[in-house]
Amino acid sequence: MAIEAIRFGIIGSGYMLKAHSLALRNIEGFLWPNAPRIQMMRVVDINTRAAEEAAKRWGWREWATDPEAITRADDIDVVIIITPNGAHAEAAVDALKHGKHVLCEKPLADTVKAAERMVEAAAEAGKANVVNFGYRTWPAIELAKKLIADGEIGDIVHFQGHYFQDYARDPKMPFSWRFDRSVAGAGAFGDIGSHIMDIAVALVGPVWRISAKTRRIFARRPVTESGQIVTVDDMTCTLVEFANGAVGSVHASWAATGHKCDLGFTVIGTKGSIKFTWERSNELHFFSDKDAAEIGGFRRIVIGGIHPEAAPFWFAQGQGLGYGEAFVIILRRLIDAITTGKPSTSPNFAEALHVNRIVEAALRAAESGNWENV
Repeated sequence: MAIEAIRFGIIGSGYMLKAHSLALRNIEGFLWPNAPRIQMMRVVDINTRAAEEAAKRWGWREWATDPEAITRADDIDVVIIITPNGAHAEAAVDALKHGKHVLCEKPLADTVKAAERMVEAAAEAGKANVVNFGYRTWPAIELAKKLIADGEIGDIVHFQGHYFQDYARDPKMPFSWRFDRSVAGAGAFGDIGSHIMDIAVALVGPVWRISAKTRRIFARRPVTESGQIVTVDDMTCTLVEFANGAVGSVHASWAATGHKCDLGFTVIGTKGSIKFTWERSNELHFFSDKDAAEIGGFRRIVIGGIHPEAAPFWFAQGQGLGYGEAFVIILRRLIDAITTGKPSTSPNFAEALHVNRIVEAALRAAESGNWENV
């Protein structure tokens, strides 16, 4: 029996609420006529004013201050979690136990132990569970994945990836939960670094072991006159060894001066290579040793509707997709999982758990000075 409508609730009213709300409001049109009706039922925030303003601004029917008004409500089918990392597990486990599907922001949780609880709850519930690793599902990166799967670059021998931003390079930036390890679990490497590490795993395979160096550039952030102590990294550099024998490096910083949304990677194989950068997100660069030497070199592939995940948007190559479309792609995968009864769609909780384990292994490696197994 076809599902006519899916009722959503969202916990949190921060920056990500905008992106998720716009995706929810637009996906019916993009997937017409195959999408069920999307009903934006309720937004929750412990701050009464924030909850009320969020509901009015983004078109949610109601607002509340208790997460159980979503996780245990009879009129909610899907719970979206955009809270600080330390609150992910409690909300997700409660939602799954009460029969809800869950879409959770990344990283999956603040600790491996909490992430494991979420994976176990999802398995027991048999409900759709998706993590917002939206960069990984991007058309250019999905094309890279297809090229690799089709053997176009041969056996992978090396992966180099980074995610650099500079929004936290200002020492006057106020203290927030992201700078508190007890809530966030990790700093730049767990926050934006989890995205590029997720891409590395999706393209190359599981990580076996890791070596890391971290740096805390700013010891305090302003809150009081003396400032609040920062307990996470502002920058992490790693060397990684994958289970299939490939090697590489993955780096992350949110205080990398001059870098705005600089997520990029190179995958080197025995027969070819692939390069990508988010700041030119509608392009993928591909080298094949099948080309004659006199014309050999990286070719620029311009993304359009003929490429994976891009068909619902703007068909002509070069017209361009943007950040907002990434949220529509993630939401489409969640809806497909619900309507087809296949809860293990990707990126799911089990996949995100491996990324959590990589992050924790990196933190251990930075403290021990040794390679650490994941």
